[in-house]
Amino acid sequence: MARYIMLFSGVLGLLVYGEENRETPMTAGQEFVAPLLRARAESPIPESEKEWEVLKDKWMGRIKDECFSGWPDHISPDDPKEVFSVEKEGVALRCVEYSSMGRRLPLYFAHRSGLEEPELVVLNLLDVAAWEEFLATMRPGFEKQLNGQGLPEGDPKSFKQHQGMFSSFKWVMAYAPPTGVGPTQLGPEKTGKRNLRLQAAGQTIDSVRVWDARRAIQTLRSAGGMESVSLWLQGSGRMAGVLTYASLFEPEITRLDLHNPPLSHNNGPFFFNVLRIMDVPQAVAIALERSKVVIYQKGKKGWEYPASVAQKLGWETKLQLRPGQVDN
Repeated sequence: MARYIMLFSGVLGLLVYGEENRETPMTAGQEFVAPLLRARAESPIPESEKEWEVLKDKWMGRIKDECFSGWPDHISPDDPKEVFSVEKEGVALRCVEYSSMGRRLPLYFAHRSGLEEPELVVLNLLDVAAWEEFLATMRPGFEKQLNGQGLPEGDPKSFKQHQGMFSSFKWVMAYAPPTGVGPTQLGPEKTGKRNLRLQAAGQTIDSVRVWDARRAIQTLRSAGGMESVSLWLQGSGRMAGVLTYASLFEPEITRLDLHNPPLSHNNGPFFFNVLRIMDVPQAVAIALERSKVVIYQKGKKGWEYPASVAQKLGWETKLQLRPGQVDN
């Protein structure tokens, strides 16, 4: 639970099938890789805010047209459905279902019992490992509500840590498993077929997940009643990259907590033609203008570009690099 405890205190085969399952066989879809891994575009350091605006607007326009063209033009009216809302031992857990590109996805809220005016909400975008950690943490208190999710062994120690956090702080922790994680995770054969359908529609699993993250943010603010609460986004590895892009399209994101984010799109997240336009450090630079960004990793290499942009434009305090555990 290190990636979340930290907050409390202060792939070729994967590309083909789009899942974080290391046992997924690389048996099909090799042609899927070619459009994603292009030569990297040049990324000049802007000399002024005016230059930055021109560069940023160019990147944003191109990624919307070339990387995310499969997104819906408009967000259809949605009526989120509350699945359950229960309390146990001072912890409240609520689940709401929302729609994203025709799929129904769950969004979980956890906080102290009786909390009426939260000071902070943290949205965690879960990969497969984080989904298992979430289930293990919540199982000691909410096994009945989570039954049917293939529950791992419960983690009473983590549940107790969450009890302590919620009793000490007016925080809400929200958890969103995107497409391909948790309830929508598929086996290798069905996953391959699904991703080929996405490819035909100009999508990748990760471009869909950016939309999922956006819809989770919107649902959190509407059905979750968090319209005016300070919002942090938190993710690890590939999901950290997905959240970075989601933050570029949603307003009023206070902070990004990125644990071991990929240094390049060569390691994910994967979007069509993205390296012709920009790479992950350029996305972080755009995010910096809108939000504080805290990156947890071993060492400080890889983020020279956003650091240089921040220095030029006076955003130095908005980018922080902190020591973090290395994911295996």
